[in-house]
Amino acid sequence: QVLFPEKDAEELGQWLEENKGSLPKEAQEICAKLMARKKMQDKYIGQCFDLYGDDFNVTLMPLLDYEVRGVDKLKDFSENLINPVDLE
Repeated sequence: QVLFPEKDAEELGQWLEENKGSLPKEAQEICAKLMARKKMQDKYIGQCFDLYGDDFNVTLMPLLDYEVRGVDKLKDFSENLINPVDLE
């Protein structure tokens, strides 16, 4: 799964710079870690599309706030493969 695939690291970084002063120190540290992770994920997502995009149907899946367990949740999650959410 991908953190905020609908936003790129540049957009999130811009938001963080604009709002950094209004965030508590702990939130600033959490956001900095999130940004580092997001930059890595953007790089890896780009590599996936570069390496496999022509040969496979690469689909970005949304980050969920729950674990996909059980038949019902698996069926719901698989809907994203059949009808992908437009994250662009």
